Amino acid sequence: MKKIASLTMILALCACGGTKVIDTDNADEVASMSHTMQLEYRDWEKTANSMTKSMISSGAFADIKKPVIAIGTVENDTMQRFDTDILIKKIRSTLINSGRAQVTTSIQNKKTMAKGYIPVSAEVQSVNVSPINASSMNAKAKGYAEVEYEKNVAEDETTHQVRANRGNDEYDQKTIAGKGTLVAPNMSLTGKMLQRNIKTDSCTFCANDERVEYYLQLTLTDVKTGLSVWEEEKPILKEGKHAPTW
Repeated sequence: MKKIASLTMILALCACGGTKVIDTDNADEVASMSHTMQLEYRDWEKTANSMTKSMISSGAFADIKKPVIAIGTVENDTMQRFDTDILIKKIRSTLINSGRAQVTTSIQNKKTMAKGYIPVSAEVQSVNVSPINASSMNAKAKGYAEVEYEKNVAEDETTHQVRANRGNDEYDQKTIAGKGTLVAPNMSLTGKMLQRNIKTDSCTFCANDERVEYYLQLTLTDVKTGLSVWEEEKPILKEGKHAPTW
């Protein structure tokens, strides 16, 4: 009897295991994916397509032929840790592939921490005091101190690294990009992602159902005028148990 029970438990554990690989090009497989209270593939895909279509059809590009867009700050203010490029990458690739806009990767509007060295000097004084003798020693020290600081970088620093080799004899200078060749953006895309958790019922002996409301907000700004030329907010609502929390 114990052997039968053990065998049953093993079979049950085996039935719970396994990994299924989803073919994202197969609509049926994507539709059959298990639902989750977190943001996932279908949410990003649907929202990116909707927002991109809204941007293109809004007339925001009417006055600027094939605008150059800089990707500004897109803040994740949800209760989940993820890179907002999950959404923005889909939007920008759709824009570029549509031929309606271009995206610059050379603007140094990103922040990173860097290390450097600064010269320092110090004076050292030693004093020996006793009932018999009193003496003092003055000394100076010079050196370098390592410091950490915030630095502006571009999405792709290669553009600036190549230009830093002007005058380097190891490179054919005709292959180094000349001055005045970078294209400045005339539009900027920024945004924010928000989350609210709302209890929808109560149960004494079970986990409460909750509704999770996600709000994905984007703003397209005309850099020349500083005016917003397109804005969109897409809510994603989910109900169930085990909502993401801080």
